[in-house]
Amino acid sequence: MDISTILASAIHESKNQVGTLLYQLQGLKETLPSNNANESKVTMIEESLKKLNDEWVEYLYLYRLASNGYELHVDTFLLDEFLDDQVFALLASANAKHLDLSYHCEKSLTGTFDERLMTAVVGTAVYNALRFAKSKIEIHASIEKNFLVISVEDDGQGFKATPEDEDTLNSNTGLGLYFAQLSANAHVCNEAEGYIKKEQSTSLGGAKLAIYLPQ
Repeated sequence: MDISTILASAIHESKNQVGTLLYQLQGLKETLPSNNANESKVTMIEESLKKLNDEWVEYLYLYRLASNGYELHVDTFLLDEFLDDQVFALLASANAKHLDLSYHCEKSLTGTFDERLMTAVVGTAVYNALRFAKSKIEIHASIEKNFLVISVEDDGQGFKATPEDEDTLNSNTGLGLYFAQLSANAHVCNEAEGYIKKEQSTSLGGAKLAIYLPQ
């Protein structure tokens, strides 16, 4: 057994332990009286554990993608429903930081992609935006030249242009952008391969991570 397999097993076990802690914390929250002074502290701990759990999931996907051990499960989804699910799952984290989180797309827009991978990618991008946004984060989806484009934008300072930051989405791990890139690359249609772009948001003025998926 090589070291990467051992690390993947350790991450999987740690993810399970975080899940147990989240379950116990939820039980603790239910025992607190309304408007308890510790409620906000418990919520912050809960959101931090959720973020850690999502990072563990991302690392497991990253390991499988990098080792060609991930089998893509592609299906067609209504983007309005998919993005609504993402915002619902991430809204508590945004509220904890007093940030507005919303999504925008045509009601009838559909796209073909791996739901598990894109859920992880969007979550990673939003968690990163939570660290830098001043007041709002927006998720957009549209079709551009046979590519489905899902972007996460914020009103922060934008991506830094220095060489040492060029390949970093998540400054804590340095793996966020790499994971997004591998996830996009895994999507191939008619010899076209998915990719990502780091841009400046024209609507919010901050950072914009755009994921291009061939259709």
